[in-house]
Amino acid sequence: MMTQRRTDEQTALAAEYALYLVDIRGVDFALKYLDTCNVSRAILTRALQSPELRRHHERRKQPRND
Repeated sequence: MMTQRRTDEQTALAAEYALYLVDIRGVDFALKYLDTCNVSRAILTRALQSPELRRHHERRKQPRND
């Protein structure tokens, strides 16, 4: 199970960095980066197609009253 968690974390980091690369180097460069990391290009293409769905679980419409 730890191997899967490590793989998932590495994939998530690669995807986040690829999104950053889109801003500074462009989509083609980011896709090539994902290829070198052996991460599916689909992650980035889905994120670019619907950016409003990205991280929707982290953003709240109303602030919490803790």
